[in-house]
Amino acid sequence: MGSAKWYLLNSHVTCILLDWGITVLTVPYLILPVIGGYPLGILRWFGVPIVVQIYVSMTMVSFTVTSIVLIFENRFYQLYAINSSWRYLRIPFIITNYLLDATHVLPACLMVPDQKVALEFAYKRIPNLSDETKAETLFFLGIDFWIQIPYFLIGLKTAVQVCLFIWLINRNMSLESRRFTRSENTTNLQRKFLKAIKAQLMVLAINFLLPQTYTMVSFITHYYNQFANNLVIIAVSLHGINSTLIMLWAHKTYREYCFTIFKKIRSVLGCTSVSAVSPTSSLTVLT
Repeated sequence: MGSAKWYLLNSHVTCILLDWGITVLTVPYLILPVIGGYPLGILRWFGVPIVVQIYVSMTMVSFTVTSIVLIFENRFYQLYAINSSWRYLRIPFIITNYLLDATHVLPACLMVPDQKVALEFAYKRIPNLSDETKAETLFFLGIDFWIQIPYFLIGLKTAVQVCLFIWLINRNMSLESRRFTRSENTTNLQRKFLKAIKAQLMVLAINFLLPQTYTMVSFITHYYNQFANNLVIIAVSLHGINSTLIMLWAHKTYREYCFTIFKKIRSVLGCTSVSAVSPTSSLTVLT
């Protein structure tokens, strides 16, 4: 695993924090195409300001996406760029990404509009808003289009960076295959590697890029569909389980280590195994 283990750990930590933030602490009820809604999580009970909840949630989403981008970057660096000039640029690249993630929501959070004016704007934009939603204490982050621009730029940044690193990895693998005669084992390893990249890209697209695309379309077209709004939050909240499953499937060393920990916990709890099954094939059934 080498240095990749720290990037995997970073990804898992941010995934855990995001999952707890979205599904337990904030539980946002999102209202698009206006930038508004209200929280249903436990932070609401403790009187935490909604604008603080928005900032933390949006920042954790960006941190999680960046942690996935850095996994692709690390694979490219370790395989093909460890002796290139990229080794001097990658640290500023990582720092810049996290700085942008931590600050892109700040302008909107520091310039929250008058809520009465924003509420009137929301009623005009969404005349069919349900009475149950109107009965809640709604909060609107902004009513101007410029509020959405940093959010879209962060999404564009992610898409460009992921596509760039995947292209660089594929390009270098193709060049290597032309220069050197590959064994069957090497060919199989490269195929598994590409499958792992595609699987991680699929998780990123389903849980983040597709929801963000919908929000952009909703903003531009003024389309309101509360069911679709709820799906946006559900998709983001499911990222943790999807990412974990992909990690276990794609990384053999990581999978074997997790099963080692699982066996230790099983022995401490006094569980017995019905059959001994390799961690690379299937789960062990417990009694």
